[in-house]
Amino acid sequence: MQLSRRHFIQSLGAVGAASTLPMSLKLGATPPIVNYKSMFSDALANDQRLIGFKDVNQDFALKQMDVEGTIPQALQGSLFRNGPAKLERGDIRYQHLFEGDGMLQQFKFVDGKVFHRGKFVQTPKFQQEQRAGKFLYSAPDTKIPNSLAVVDNDTVNTANTNVIAVGDDLWTLWEAGSPARVNPESLDFEGLVNLGEHSRYGDKLKGLPFSAHPKIDGNGDIFNFGLHNSGRIAVYHLGANGVMKNVSLIDGNYKGGMLHDFLISEKYVLIVLPSLVQSSSDEGYFERIKFNKNVPMRVLVLDKNTLQQVREYQLPPAFVFHFGNAWQERDGTICFDACLYQDAEALHKLSRLMIGKAAINTRSQSVFIRLKRNGQVEINNTDINSEFPRILPNLTGIKNKHLYHLSSSDDALWSESVSRIDTTTGKQDKYRYGSDFLVEEHVPISPSGTEQGAYVIGTALHVPSQRTCISVFEADNLAAGPMGRAWLPYNLPLGFHGNFIPA
Repeated sequence: MQLSRRHFIQSLGAVGAASTLPMSLKLGATPPIVNYKSMFSDALANDQRLIGFKDVNQDFALKQMDVEGTIPQALQGSLFRNGPAKLERGDIRYQHLFEGDGMLQQFKFVDGKVFHRGKFVQTPKFQQEQRAGKFLYSAPDTKIPNSLAVVDNDTVNTANTNVIAVGDDLWTLWEAGSPARVNPESLDFEGLVNLGEHSRYGDKLKGLPFSAHPKIDGNGDIFNFGLHNSGRIAVYHLGANGVMKNVSLIDGNYKGGMLHDFLISEKYVLIVLPSLVQSSSDEGYFERIKFNKNVPMRVLVLDKNTLQQVREYQLPPAFVFHFGNAWQERDGTICFDACLYQDAEALHKLSRLMIGKAAINTRSQSVFIRLKRNGQVEINNTDINSEFPRILPNLTGIKNKHLYHLSSSDDALWSESVSRIDTTTGKQDKYRYGSDFLVEEHVPISPSGTEQGAYVIGTALHVPSQRTCISVFEADNLAAGPMGRAWLPYNLPLGFHGNFIPA
């Protein structure tokens, strides 16, 4: 879809922030209230693995962690992580994990020591409900009796999914609204970001969806997208300082209602549309999202300079949350990896977990895909259980030899292993924490900027002791186990994504 600037501005007016609201939020509050809080409490009494999904009532004060082994001196900086933590107020518990208010966790590495603190992202919604002592707004799946009107998506912005550094700030990210600016020193909320501020777009982009998985190019530029409820997709190109350089609006004609991640290569932006549709027979927004085995997965290929679509491919039906990386070969073939599911049960598992239903087998597999210039597609399914894929950040958009990810056994509640795949040989290097741990996203980092001497760091919740730890591995020898591990005397809520910011 080619748009002139005039047409683009007109289209943005039609797309406006208010019209991005999920339909469930436009409707009046229509309980029935199912007592999710009571059901979860009963389930927790019989399955302590659910402690990572308990409600949190207050911030975590600064705490020096107990260190086992050796934390390398070269590791100086902070791992910031984000995830939902405020899940209950009064007698009401949210019905989907994606609805919880975000809490930012900071693990600060200083001269071989590790310090932690956690703080709720004090969005306008969080502050208002905190003062009231109850939920005031309905969420995508949870209907609150006599709820206040939702003016636009940012009215219910929970800033709960990811965090990146932009200039001197942290941006905590949700998928359906603006980034939330946070002070990296105090973790104080400083306001919602107007994406067009200081650019020619002005207030035209205010409140538009900005996904939680932006990609940082080699020169520091930021690429991202936002899915509109109409099926159109805004694609953004920002400078490293967060000032918007270019925006396009792609008519993807996508009605799936959820688009979580995307990819960039040296020349292209890849928007992968999973095989989702929305059912009109279900109440909740997430509840309505269904997998359709008759809908192919589509890959929209955009020119990175113009953000305009240049090609489209079709893949077999599948669902995907996350990708690792994309790059181009000399003949123009575009290569990327994905963690593919055979259906969308993984999305609905995050609802069932809110009432303590843990036994749901939803595993994704690492798949490597090649898009040839002649339109042909090659797919290599590794049969390797995989989620939360990551690469060294400086390799975004260029060929990576190694892909880091989590995996689990079929009967596990959450991930229990961290692995590295050699993308050229398929060889795996793996460390299994064990079934007593709930393992969260692990992040590869390199103080030298190369894969040699890189580390992998990540958090895990040890269920029997109800404590959270952060582990440091040598990236080229995960199987040896962590070279250092730091423990808190208590557990943190399980989160989603984060990034390491060097000191």
